[in-house]
Amino acid sequence: MPRWIGPVIAVILLFAAIYAIKGILLPFIAGLAIAYFLDPAADKLESWGLPRWLATISILIAFFIFATLIIALIWPLAASQFSGIAQALPGYVAKVKPLVLDLVDQAGPERAKELVSQITNRLAEMAGQLAQDLITGGLALFNLISLLLITPVVAFYMLRDWDRMTAQIDSWLPRKYEPVIKSLLQESDTVLAGFVRGQVLVVAAEAVLYAVGWSLLGLDYGLILGLLAGLLAFIPFVGPLFAVAMSLIIAIGQFGDNYLMIAAVFSVFLVVQAVEGMILQPRFIGERVGLHAVWVLLAVFAGGHLMGFVGVLIALPVAAVIAVLIRFTLKQYLASDLYHAGGAAADEEQVQDTRL
Repeated sequence: MPRWIGPVIAVILLFAAIYAIKGILLPFIAGLAIAYFLDPAADKLESWGLPRWLATISILIAFFIFATLIIALIWPLAASQFSGIAQALPGYVAKVKPLVLDLVDQAGPERAKELVSQITNRLAEMAGQLAQDLITGGLALFNLISLLLITPVVAFYMLRDWDRMTAQIDSWLPRKYEPVIKSLLQESDTVLAGFVRGQVLVVAAEAVLYAVGWSLLGLDYGLILGLLAGLLAFIPFVGPLFAVAMSLIIAIGQFGDNYLMIAAVFSVFLVVQAVEGMILQPRFIGERVGLHAVWVLLAVFAGGHLMGFVGVLIALPVAAVIAVLIRFTLKQYLASDLYHAGGAAADEEQVQDTRL
């Protein structure tokens, strides 16, 4: 049996196990992400002479105190707005429906009106179900509690043992291929660091810009819509489209046929997207991730299809690492005899044809 069969089977079994337990992975992925994000700070404190365990405790305490303060400041207002928007959304959809039907009646056939009616009715049902889930969602509450309790524990152990775990993994690498594997791991780390740390800053900036812009316009639930739009920015393309759709539904339901205000709400979205494209993305993320737009869309939808919300969260980091491996494989292929085989003969034949 070829030697590579064993590692391939082990990798397949690992992915199968991860897929089987995808429903409980969120607190562990969150803890791992926090540890990865804070590891440079822990290394810095350790270089100043602090024991690793003390550096870990100090950094995590500071991190969770800061996060708790932020949540405490915005949670009362955000919670009331979120509950309000969930209950009011069916009414907003009902107000939007006649306007859309009127536009379709002026421009489209009867079948189009029927389709719009079905869509708006379905949106109203989904909105009502969302409100009910928020009010009676015991499972969501359990998931939130598990996230709050388990994530700090996972983050502590991962951050405390990060250097030891990475050293252990290094010791398992095959000696012959160790330099190549370490080079790939370093490139992957650079890509992930650029994405994770940059995306956190981009999401925070967009949340503030959306919330301030829509609140200043007097849009109902502008604060929670802005925060939601900012948080959804970590899902490229899909997140911003969902956010602007929600804001326009609220705007049309609130302002009716005041198209100037509706345009102003939409202009906030356009301005924030322009700021993201021209300032935030180049400044905080730049070309370090290096993923094509189509690859990004495929990664997000594939992650969501395979693992739900957890899959969406990890889609881009996983896609970035896969892209590093693909670039390495392509580079090896272009430098191989397989690519260059027959090249000299083909060039000679081309020269002879030219002489003829």
